[in-house]
Amino acid sequence: MASAVWGSAPWWGPPPPAPARPLTDIDFCSGAQLQELTQLIQELGVQESWSDGPKPGPDLLQAKDFVFSLLGLVHRRDPRFPPQTELLLLRGGIREGSLDLGPTPLGPYARGPHYDAGFTLLVPVFSLDGTGQELQLDVESCYTWLCLPDLMRGTSVREAWQDCLGPPAPIGRDSIHRLQSEGSPGDQQSSVDQTHDNVPEPGPQESLEKSPSNALDPESPPQDVTDLVFPAPLKKSNGDITEAEGINPAPQLSEVWKAWPTLCPAQVATWFFSSLAAVAKTLFPVPGAPRLVHAARHAGFTTILLATPGPPRRLLLFDLIPVVSVTGWPEGARNQSWAGPLDSESSFYLVPSCRSEPPGAYSWQLCFARQELALKARIPAPLLQAHAAAQAVLRPLVAGTRAAAPYLLRTLLYWACERLPAHYLARPENAGACCLGLLDELGRVLEAGTLPHYFLSGRKLLAGESASVLLAALARLRGDPAQALRAAVEEAKAARKGGGLAGVGGGAH
Repeated sequence: MASAVWGSAPWWGPPPPAPARPLTDIDFCSGAQLQELTQLIQELGVQESWSDGPKPGPDLLQAKDFVFSLLGLVHRRDPRFPPQTELLLLRGGIREGSLDLGPTPLGPYARGPHYDAGFTLLVPVFSLDGTGQELQLDVESCYTWLCLPDLMRGTSVREAWQDCLGPPAPIGRDSIHRLQSEGSPGDQQSSVDQTHDNVPEPGPQESLEKSPSNALDPESPPQDVTDLVFPAPLKKSNGDITEAEGINPAPQLSEVWKAWPTLCPAQVATWFFSSLAAVAKTLFPVPGAPRLVHAARHAGFTTILLATPGPPRRLLLFDLIPVVSVTGWPEGARNQSWAGPLDSESSFYLVPSCRSEPPGAYSWQLCFARQELALKARIPAPLLQAHAAAQAVLRPLVAGTRAAAPYLLRTLLYWACERLPAHYLARPENAGACCLGLLDELGRVLEAGTLPHYFLSGRKLLAGESASVLLAALARLRGDPAQALRAAVEEAKAARKGGGLAGVGGGAH
């Protein structure tokens, strides 16, 4: 009897191989398998988790309470500092792209050797109603000048802030040229290091509940800390007060300048840090509370490092930014996004501009951190994971540079949601492809030098002078993204055990 056949093979044999299908899961540039990249991204997310969940741990809550108590003591020292204000706490420091400060030196800090997790705290030192004429917005940039009113609620504002006044907003090219010819104000970094001081426990009159809104941005969580001794390159000691190399002295206002009606961000940053430093020198140890081990001013913000009591001990970085809170919405800013209407009814912020040359040295930069928090809540989880992975592999490339790449990467996240279908971004298996796409887009931005601002139509974000160097490093990383992700996973594992890759303090605790 003739046997049945399957094609030309006997029926009892193996089925013929399936027709060859095109390989669609291979990265053309590097040859890496997208499935492997996605698995590495997922592993990185697991290793960087805080307390195995999205909720902040007790060490973060203690550190946050410490900072709020410190700000309360600053108010006691200087009544201009608002006693009750709405603080906005963002997960991730400025060096991780939490805010746009433009291309500027941000200090020698690197996550791993110097700290385990970073946060950004926006501290309003002045509130303004955006319906007035106080804001003079530059139509060609993201900067604005803040012209102080004579009186506010019966108080002479200019007299109260006379030590923070700057030149008037330039009108026309003649004014801009005149300011440029007067020299650059620069910015000085000052620092205070204390290894044993602490903030006392707040009394009833200092209740931290007085801050009504403390929004915590749910991003990548912190990791374990080991020791509190900084590597030598971090600071150059000169007694209690230290200065960083390569930073010009802060501008000294003449008697004539004191009559000029704009609020100078460089002077505000100087006043803010001086007040914090004066309070820090009066602190005393409190058992079981966080310790302030370092404070320094960089450009328009103050960076502090806190050691949590543990166990496990962690070293947390807080970037404190004195901002102006503006009620309303700037003229010309977009009020719609892929996620629907933007929250244009609440407020936006003015942050100190980090441009060293006039007129940018005297201007503020528009910030939409509150609206960005609302947008991130609508971004699909796989795309957020892809962004966090791209940020992790980018971190060692931008450490110590002036490139604004971390915030450029964050802005590319918003533009990707505008451009790509939501169901594509929401598929977990596409995380690897999205990570590579963000890195490729960042490379094109670095090559062009600019990126369209997401909130201000017609305005551009600048990549900075270090863009060409970073572009070459990014091209090398792009040639082997799997290896870069493996290194990021190993770094996260080491940080969870304590000590990080640098082994600060000689090992884990």
